[in-house]
Amino acid sequence: MKEDQVIDPYRKKPKQIRSEETIEVIFEAAARILQTKGLDKFNTNAIAGLAGISIGTLYQYFPNKNAILVALARRELGKVSGVIIKNITAEYASNENELARVVVRSLLKAFGGRQRARKVLIEALVANGLSQELSRPIDDVMQAIFAQKTQLQTQYFKSMTPVGLYVMTRAVIGTIRSVVMEQSDYLGTEEFEEELVRLLLYCMREGD
Repeated sequence: MKEDQVIDPYRKKPKQIRSEETIEVIFEAAARILQTKGLDKFNTNAIAGLAGISIGTLYQYFPNKNAILVALARRELGKVSGVIIKNITAEYASNENELARVVVRSLLKAFGGRQRARKVLIEALVANGLSQELSRPIDDVMQAIFAQKTQLQTQYFKSMTPVGLYVMTRAVIGTIRSVVMEQSDYLGTEEFEEELVRLLLYCMREGD
């Protein structure tokens, strides 16, 4: 499957409030199964049972378990983007060190929970030719900064080239992806956070 091919995992779009609630229940059940039992026990019957819905209701929204994996992975990545943008706004980064730490901590917080489940979700995106979507959180943040032409952009990213921005985002996300996939003990440690902050600062300064 080509990486630029768009995959729409939904059979039915969650437009109404009740539909959205059902989708969330399905996602929560799916995440819990992945975290506690792993991919071997992950199937539509198990998800429907834990979610407290009929298998027919589940199939109204998703055609199979792979579609649930892709949709859940995308949902989680979207949540990461929102958290980072919110934190940058709420904690306004007054200097480059603070900016780098806000971004890194938000990423680690989002990717740090349910590590076993996140590993499976990352693998699902890669298996479906969607590995480029793993960089979505930090791409969304950079696009938001540049689109708004904020002080952050003027002060820290004014001279950064598209190639420099690409290297920066992929370096940070790639490192976090590796620690999740390897289920490394580094995830959640202060030392790992410091090294990521240092990496992000280096890329930012090299762009000046």
